[in-house]
Order: sequence, then structure tokens, then C-alpha cells
Amino acid sequence: MKTIFFNSRKLVLCSQSEYAALEIEAGAVVLFNADRESVMLSVKLLDTQEQVPAAYMVGEDADEMYAMVCAQFHEVDAAGGVVENAAGEVLLICRNGLWDLPKGHREAGEDIEVTALREVEEECGIACTPGTLICVTDHTYHRDGKFVLKHTYWYRMTYHGTASASPQTEEGITEIRWLPKTGLAEYMQDTYPSIREVIGKYES
Repeated sequence: MKTIFFNSRKLVLCSQSEYAALEIEAGAVVLFNADRESVMLSVKLLDTQEQVPAAYMVGEDADEMYAMVCAQFHEVDAAGGVVENAAGEVLLICRNGLWDLPKGHREAGEDIEVTALREVEEECGIACTPGTLICVTDHTYHRDGKFVLKHTYWYRMTYHGTASASPQTEEGITEIRWLPKTGLAEYMQDTYPSIREVIGKYES
């Protein structure tokens, strides 16, 4: 199953058995045996109709459906991290008024894990030790006349230092907090759906 976020809404690509186990939102659009035209319709609905909370594409091959969706966008890669310190606390940043995780775009020719480490250091002022890949999230936005699909690779990271983290204010970051894992749920009420997905997989 794959999920692509359109701000607070989502496009879910899944098999029949996965669909049967889901709780479908009222007002959601469901398409079976999706073809290129139905993919284009789903993307347009979620991009333009805010009253549609979600769209579900149900078929035998989620990878094939995903490729059809990706073909509708200009694709870019990004990476970031869920950083844990020696006390077991997790780092969150406040960016443009919402709680977030440090991340940024991949530079040309850069290894994606290096992107994740570099972005955390640039946005928070700390150098971390890399860990395993948690997941990859997809979300969309419009920029410079392009409809963009960003694939963000999320890694576990550890910070072993003692220096205080410092926010990269030119990136809209105003605050950094280290939180116990038991305190993350409160902050997930004021964040992006994709970040809730990352934290959920991090904790599982």
C-alpha cells in the first residue's frame, strides 16, 4: 500500500484485501482497476476539490498504479531524520508555525543518506550518526509552474553530542525541542499528515 499526501488529504493505492481492512472516510472517492484516465481524475480531484478528503485506487499491482500517478508530476527527492539523543528524547522543529522534522532536497549526485545527515546538520546545527531507513513519504505541491511530487526518505539518527541545537531561521524554523517519546502524541496534533506517518512507523 502506498499513500500520497495532498496537503491534509491523501491518495491511497492498495490491493483489494488492504482496502477491505481500511476505514474509509465519508466523501472519499474509490476507483477500482484504475487506468490512466482514472488516475488523472483522482489527482485532479485531490488537487482542486478540498471537500474530497481522500481517494482510493484499488488494484492488483500497487507499483503499476504508483508509476501511473508519478507520471503526472515533476518528481524530486528529499531526505530527513528522526533524531534521538542519549536520553532517548526525539527532536522536533517548529517550521512556519507547525511541528515538523528536519529535512531538505537532495543535491545533484548526492547519496540520499548523506542528504538526510546534511539537512539535519544545516537545519539544527548538530551532526548525527545515521541509522536505518524508516520509510519514504510522498507529498505534492505547486512551485514555479510545476506540479511536484516529493519523495522524502526518512532515517533514524542518533545525536551523541552535548551542544544545544540551533534553528536555521532562514528556513522558517523558529524553535527546536527535545521531547520524550511519551510526549510526541500531543505535538502530532499540530503537524502534517506525512509527519504523523513517519513518527508512527518510527515508534512501531
